[in-house]
Amino acid sequence: MNFEKIKKFCYQFGNHPKFSNFIVALILLNAITIGLDTSPTLSARFGAWFNYINNVVLIMFIVEAAFKIIGVAPRVGQYFKDLWNDFDFLIIILSLIPAVGSIAMVARLARLMRVLRIIRKLKGLRLIINTLLRSIPDAANVLLLLSIIFYIYAIA
Repeated sequence: MNFEKIKKFCYQFGNHPKFSNFIVALILLNAITIGLDTSPTLSARFGAWFNYINNVVLIMFIVEAAFKIIGVAPRVGQYFKDLWNDFDFLIIILSLIPAVGSIAMVARLARLMRVLRIIRKLKGLRLIINTLLRSIPDAANVLLLLSIIFYIYAIA
């Protein structure tokens, strides 16, 4: 099998709607597992299973990124043009940080950030987030206007 066939397979598989739905299911499973792991009782009893699920989910996220990167190879920069791909890749990198010592909180936060990946998979939610991000400069102008009004009111 030549590289072009592998590349085509990876691109089609990595962008297939069924694979995307599978990733959404993994994100939801990961969210539930993270939530259950906060209970000391459940963590003591099922902590090994929670860790196993966490590792499987992380591996699948790495596989998803690998399929998408191989699918656009050798122009890997094309993968990183999409800010959502950058976000996914950052979460994967942060999730690889060992959860020990002083950086345990960063590793736990990275695991929690995986849940935010669902924003990328749900188009309606992604549209809302993109709109909110684009409206931040306008919100700053509204805040400035309100500050001026409050200043005038305080002086009066």
